[in-house]
Amino acid sequence: MILGILGGMGSEATCDLFKKIIHLTSASRDQEHLHIVIDNNTKIPDRTQHIYGYGGDPRIEMIRSAIKLETMGADYIAIPCNTAHLFYDDIVKYTKVKIIHMIYETAFYLKNNYPDNKDYLLLATEGTYISGIYDSVFKEYKLKIIEPSNMDKQKIMEWIYKIKSSQIDITQKEFESLIERYTKDKNIPIILGCTELPILVESLSTPNNVLDEYIDPTLILARCCIELVKGEIKGELVGYDSI
Repeated sequence: MILGILGGMGSEATCDLFKKIIHLTSASRDQEHLHIVIDNNTKIPDRTQHIYGYGGDPRIEMIRSAIKLETMGADYIAIPCNTAHLFYDDIVKYTKVKIIHMIYETAFYLKNNYPDNKDYLLLATEGTYISGIYDSVFKEYKLKIIEPSNMDKQKIMEWIYKIKSSQIDITQKEFESLIERYTKDKNIPIILGCTELPILVESLSTPNNVLDEYIDPTLILARCCIELVKGEIKGELVGYDSI
């Protein structure tokens, strides 16, 4: 079985998924790791800009990458970009390869592993908020998405673009201050709903602030990739096939 990664949105996020798959795989030698092909397609236009009505259409290059991964022998495709899943239905039309839907996998994971939690604070791109992809998927699982204020959404977007340009100058105090505005004295788990945000949190990690405290869809996607390719999930993809 071969896993394909449709990357380039951005390159650090693509690398992060690859690293997480390697670290989570139970392997004692090279040959026990997953066979992975990656198309780090940096020609894919900005998803949020397109959703706002300017910039190129990302579907063209995403479809091109999916077809390329299929011709390279991929049996499954993972997309390490939350916002890109708005275009999921457009991409699957052009390939016979099964594409894992990270948002559905995240909702499925939370429903089964956090049965007492119904509300989740979503940190994401402005494009992800506008598209409503998390909200619509989570409603199917009777889960609720809490969104930050418009001002905080803009701040999160600034953080994301800084990470994409390898300029992480966000302080732990700044990050925690934003979160506390919505979670203080409340048990509300936080979803890192942009694949750049786990990279930010990891850079800020201290003994009191570790990545394990957050819901990381990239990590959930990595586990799903391993289970699928190793054959631990029989038949179809989990999540949206299990609603």
